[in-house]
Parts: sequence; C-alpha cells; structure tokens
Amino acid sequence: MPTLTISISMTDDAPTSAAPETTAVRLVSCLPEAWRVVPVSMTARSATLSLTIPDGTQPPAVLETLDATLSTALFTGWTRNR
Repeated sequence: MPTLTISISMTDDAPTSAAPETTAVRLVSCLPEAWRVVPVSMTARSATLSLTIPDGTQPPAVLETLDATLSTALFTGWTRNR
C-alpha cells in the first residue's frame, strides 16, 4: 500500500479556535474509510499526516479528495501545502 505525506496549514481566514489537532481529526473523519492516517507532526498553525492508501489508488486522486474536503465550510481557513 503506497504512503503519502501531506501537510495542511492554517490561513488568515481560519477561526481562532481552529487547532491543528482538531482539524486533523475532522479531516480524518471525512476521508475514505480504506485510507489509514497517522499524524506525523503538529505546529501551532499546521498538521502533517501520513496517508496509507489502497493499492491502485492514484496520488492525484488522493490530492483531489483532500483538496475537495478542505474546500468545504468545515475547513474554512485551512489549505493543503503544495
């Protein structure tokens, strides 16, 4: 199973209560059940996660899913680092 490391960061639009730890948990709950997610590191304004995805899942599809999820109102003020 391939593994990708992704980072998300808080933007100036994020609510002051938008802790990276809470945001990471929310993000994990919105991702496909077959993906395994392990936190790598957290800072005051970012989270880095390791995603293990099923064989055959293409990395561009993973990034599209992440970006679509992060574009919802639940993740206002958060973006994937590119």
